[in-house]
Amino acid sequence: MSTNLQPVQRDQRDISLDILRGFALAGVLLTFCITDVRSAPGYTKNFFDDLVDWPKWIFVESRMYTMLIIIFGIGFHVQLEKAKRKRVTFAPVFLRRAVGLVIIGFIHAIFLSTRDILMFYGIAGAILLLVRNAKNWHLWTLMGFIYFVAIPIIVRIQTGFQAFSLPQPNNYIDHVQHNWQYFKLYHQIYFIYAEMLLHFMFGYLLARTGIFHKIRDDKKLRQKLMLTALIGTVVMVPLYYFYFPKAVYPLLDNLKSAWVQQLAVTGVRMTWQLWIIVSVTLYATILISIHKSAKRRHWLTPLASFGQMSLSNYLMQSIVLVPYLLAFNKYDNMPPFKGFVLFVVMLTLQLAFSTWWMTRHIMGPFEWLLRSFTYWKWQPIKKYEQRLLEVIPVIAVETH
Repeated sequence: MSTNLQPVQRDQRDISLDILRGFALAGVLLTFCITDVRSAPGYTKNFFDDLVDWPKWIFVESRMYTMLIIIFGIGFHVQLEKAKRKRVTFAPVFLRRAVGLVIIGFIHAIFLSTRDILMFYGIAGAILLLVRNAKNWHLWTLMGFIYFVAIPIIVRIQTGFQAFSLPQPNNYIDHVQHNWQYFKLYHQIYFIYAEMLLHFMFGYLLARTGIFHKIRDDKKLRQKLMLTALIGTVVMVPLYYFYFPKAVYPLLDNLKSAWVQQLAVTGVRMTWQLWIIVSVTLYATILISIHKSAKRRHWLTPLASFGQMSLSNYLMQSIVLVPYLLAFNKYDNMPPFKGFVLFVVMLTLQLAFSTWWMTRHIMGPFEWLLRSFTYWKWQPIKKYEQRLLEVIPVIAVETH
C-alpha cells in the first residue's frame, strides 16, 4: 500500500473549521494576556480589571483550549478518511506529525512559554491513533472509563501542582531555567493528558458519526442547538459561578462518607463538563451560522485566515509577547485591563498579518515546517509554487 499521502489543498478545506479554530485561538491569547501573565502580588483590581476579568473567567477560561482539542479530533477524522479514499497508509504520516508537534512543543515550552499545549497534542494524538479503528460504542465506553474511573484515580496519585507556585522571573536566563523546572513539574499532572485524549476522541466521534457535518449543513438543527445552548448558558452561569460556590462547595467539605463525597464531586465535574460543551456549542453554532450567511460571511474572513495558520499564530504570540514581557518587567506585573489592551493589539496585528499572508501563501510558516517534516519532503508554500506543481503534470501528459 502506498504511503504517498499529501496534505489537504486550500480549496478542499472546511473553512468553518478554520473559523472555529481561529476563534478558539483568540480566546487562548486572551487567557494568556489576562490570566497567565498575572498581576503583581497584592494588586487590588479596579472596575476596568473586573470588567474584562469576569467575562473572561465565565465565558472564555478553559473553553477555548477544549474547543481547539475537539477541532483537532475532527481534523484527525478528516485526514483519516482522506487516507482511506486514496487507499494509502495513514499511521506513519500522522506519527511523524505527532513527533513534529512534540519537538516544536518542547522547544516552545523551554525557550519561550510555559503555556505550551503542542506536546500534549502530539502525545495524546498518537494515543488516539491506536483506537482509530475501534467501533463507536467502544470509543464511548472508553471515554466513560477515562472520565469516571481513570481521571479520579490519576488526580489522587499525581504530583506536579507546585509548577503553578513557581515565581516567574523577568530576565531571559532565569526565564529559561524557570521554564525547565515548570516543564518537569507540569508534565507530572497526568490528568491533562487524559482530559485531552477524552476531548480528542469526542471530536473524532463528532466527525465520524456525521454529527458535526449535520450541524454545519442543517440550518434548522443548528438553530435548535443554538437556542438550547443559549438557554443552557442562562441557566449554567448563575448555577455554576454563584450558587455552587455558596451552597455546594461548602457542603462537599462537610460530607463524612468518602463514597458520598466522591459521588458529589463527580456530579460537580459533570456539571462543569456540561457547561464546557454548552459554551463550545453556542460559539460554534453562532460562528457557523454567520459563515453560512452570504451577507455576513466576509465578516469572518480574517478569522478564517487566522485559524488556517493557527500553529504559526500560536507560536508567534510567544515569539513576540515573551520578549516584550521580559524586557518591560511585565510577568507577574500585568493588571487584567492592561492585559486586555495587549490582547487587542496583538490580535489585531495577527488578524491583519494572517489575511495578508494567506493571500500570497498556501499555509503559515510553521505549518509549512511541520508539513515538510510530516510528509518527509519540502512542501510548496507560495501559491505560484502550488500552481506550477499542478500545471507540470498536465504539460507532461499533453507532450506525450
